Amino acid sequence: MTAVIHEGDVCDTSRRFCNPRIRSRLERLMGTNLVLLTDRIYMQRLQERILEDYEEAMDKRIKAREDQEMARVKNLVLSGKIPLSQAPPEMAEHPVMLIENYCNLLIAERRAKIKIPRVKIPTYLYLDDTPDPPSGLSIEKGHIFRKQGDKMCIPVTTYLQSTEEEDIERGYMMTDEEYEQLRYIDPLVKELISCEVL
Repeated sequence: MTAVIHEGDVCDTSRRFCNPRIRSRLERLMGTNLVLLTDRIYMQRLQERILEDYEEAMDKRIKAREDQEMARVKNLVLSGKIPLSQAPPEMAEHPVMLIENYCNLLIAERRAKIKIPRVKIPTYLYLDDTPDPPSGLSIEKGHIFRKQGDKMCIPVTTYLQSTEEEDIERGYMMTDEEYEQLRYIDPLVKELISCEVL
C-alpha cells in the first residue's frame, strides 16, 4: 500500500487503522494492533487472513441458511403440508418419523393377515362349458367358439319326464276343448273378433 502524504495532511490509511472497530478486527486477525504499512510480508499475511476470515464467515452464513431451510421443511412436514413419505432423510431419527414407520409396519402386518374370500362360481350350473376368454384385447389360442346353430339354453321340456298326453291323462292339464269351455270372453269382444276390417 502506498500513501501519498502532502504537507499538512495526515495519512488517510493510518487514520483508518486507528478506528476502534478496525483495530479490534486487526487484533483478532493478526494477534496485534501494530500495523506495519511498509512491510510487504506483513501486508500479504494480512490480506490472506482477511480472505480466510471472509471465507469462514461465508461458510457460517451458508450453514445457517441450510439449517433454517431444514427447520422450515421439518415444520412443513410436521404440520402436514408435506407428506411424511417426502420427508428429508435427515428426519429419519425424528420421533414422528419413527412412530409413522412403526404404525406402517403394524398396518402392513394386519393387512397381510386379512384373507379376501374368492367367490367360486360352480360350472355345473351352466350347460355352456365353453371357457370365457380372459379380459383383454386378444383371445388365447385354443378357444372354441360356439357355432351358429348351437343353443345357449336348455329347453324346459328336457327336464320334464312326461309328455303332454300323459299329463292330460293324469289330470294335471286340460285339453284345448275344456280350456275353451272354461275361458270367458265378453260377447262384445266376440263380436269384435268376428268383425272384418275393410
